Amino acid sequence: MTAKDSAACVECARLEREREAARTVGDWSRVTDCVVLLRRHPGHGRKSVVRA
Repeated sequence: MTAKDSAACVECARLEREREAARTVGDWSRVTDCVVLLRRHPGHGRKSVVRA
């Protein structure tokens, strides 16, 4: 994910801000949650993760 991608997507930008805020306070569980949600967010030239 690049800054250009997140600037075009409000949800990605929100998740990145939330991830950085969690990292700042040492909430590593929330950091991980945000990373997973960013990876699962559809589009942006990446394959979506589909679980059965």
